[in-house]
Amino acid sequence: MKRISIAFFTPEKCFRDPIFHAAVGALVGCCITFSSFAQRPFIRLQQPVQTSLTVHDSVQYISGATCKTCRLTLQDTPIKVYATGGFAARVILHAGDNLIVLQAHSPDGQFHKLQLAYRYELPQPLVVNNFAIARMYLHPDATSWLQPGDLIHIKLLAQAGCKAFWIHHLPLTEMVDQEDSLVGIYEGMYRISDTDHLNGPIPITLQNAAGETITAYTPYAFYNWPANPVIGKTIGERPFMQYSLGTDRLGAAKRSYLDTGIQMQVDGQFGNFYRVKLAPDQHAYVPVENLELLPDGTPVPHAVLGNWKVWGDSLFDYVQIQVGKPLPYDVHLYDHPGQIVIRLYGAVSNTNWISQFLSAEEIKDVQIHTLSDDVVEVRISLRHAQPWGCTLHYAGSALLVRVKRQPKILNLTHLRIAIDAGHGGNNPGATGPTGTKEKNLTLMLAEELQQALHRLGVHTIMTRTNDTSLTMLDRENDLRQADPDLLLSIHLNSSNNPVDISGTSTYYHEPGFRPLSLAIYKRLVATGLQEFGNVGNFNFALNGMTDFPNALIEVAFISNPADEARILDSAFREKIIHAMVSGLKDFLEQCKK
Repeated sequence: MKRISIAFFTPEKCFRDPIFHAAVGALVGCCITFSSFAQRPFIRLQQPVQTSLTVHDSVQYISGATCKTCRLTLQDTPIKVYATGGFAARVILHAGDNLIVLQAHSPDGQFHKLQLAYRYELPQPLVVNNFAIARMYLHPDATSWLQPGDLIHIKLLAQAGCKAFWIHHLPLTEMVDQEDSLVGIYEGMYRISDTDHLNGPIPITLQNAAGETITAYTPYAFYNWPANPVIGKTIGERPFMQYSLGTDRLGAAKRSYLDTGIQMQVDGQFGNFYRVKLAPDQHAYVPVENLELLPDGTPVPHAVLGNWKVWGDSLFDYVQIQVGKPLPYDVHLYDHPGQIVIRLYGAVSNTNWISQFLSAEEIKDVQIHTLSDDVVEVRISLRHAQPWGCTLHYAGSALLVRVKRQPKILNLTHLRIAIDAGHGGNNPGATGPTGTKEKNLTLMLAEELQQALHRLGVHTIMTRTNDTSLTMLDRENDLRQADPDLLLSIHLNSSNNPVDISGTSTYYHEPGFRPLSLAIYKRLVATGLQEFGNVGNFNFALNGMTDFPNALIEVAFISNPADEARILDSAFREKIIHAMVSGLKDFLEQCKK
């Protein structure tokens, strides 16, 4: 059928003409292209969100969409427009005012202009000219309860050439950096002693050359943690320990998820986290909401490990360790050789009897090692090089380790594959240059992967099949109940640099689950996507310890117009889906070896 192009001289008049509407209705089925309307140029920005802005970096990025057939220029220089209409560009600003002009030109000669007004202000040395304390930085950077030996680090920005004092009228040191022209920075560190009485914000005194003084107070209060032992008990859903108070987009690096009812010694509080003492030289941090403080006088948790039992039933293998009381632990999986390594804190070993039964099919051997005072390591050696996961919980006074067996038949058609479409509902995720939402593309990819697996006769489990809101805890609970054999969580990446940052990546947390993520990553890179890496120790909830190998897949960068165009291209998505399926098969073949 021929495509017919009809041009109208006065589009605005035509839209009001009933004859025009009748003609349109009659011609819809004839695949008519109205070039004068379809080609009308526009520019819709995704980045930046404002057309007038002040910035402090000379390099800025612009991304958005225009009409698919338009020619786009930036300062009269052509900018690539992708098949989706998406584009991205980098601009270099000079100090002061910068007028950036974008123009979209349609094939029939129409054009649309968009102006961006940037004001680039050069970074200036932070100098306080008046007699004042302008800024104050602290670590810990939250109201805290401290004990002897803890450190407080402070940094002030104030008028240069003064003297600054704080705890016990101790002086702060003015840090003068002539090379960077930094003056008026005062810094100090104090270690809490047994005789200190902390009772709120700390006063900071600044004294100038004339002897005048001003006093300011730290934005956070500091108090003494009780001298007597304080014991807490884990509560709530999915309590966890983290290594430090450091943060990033996904929170601090998690050390281990824990069962409820576990007792541990608490020796400080920093904002919304308790610090717990695992051993004389080891600490961790637990959210306040996940730890209930027990009455004064509760003894410090400590246990002597007793006898063990190793056995299996029709589905799982088990290790039961008589602990005496619930103690904190962390656990990690390793492959080649397959191992589960558990560390128990507050424990000493008196284990003289480890009963191992032939019903245990996956567990080859168990060993116990004392690493240091109050730290005992349990090593569970597996028969297969690839671990399949485990779950820990306390059954009375015993720690029960449930070990998932490797499936007997390592073919996709005999496995249940869980597919998690990232984001959804009120969590749209990232947005592409053309306005595409991550939540919609992840669902589309998940459904296409499901269809591809169904064609192979594979049973699948979907965490969502529509645009619904699910928390990470919802997804974790649903997946634990469904008990799949493998999990793929599908997402799209995003960057503030839509020009240079692109490509595919996969993620894992447990070293033992890396082979799955690596197999899929290799296949995705083979589609032509740039490498962004196979990333380990990743702090994503669904990458945690599970009863099934898991992998997070960031298919491509939705923020990059080239990657976005690939994902919106059904032919390229077929390659992506084929890569995921092939990666699953590769992983299973590796397991057979």
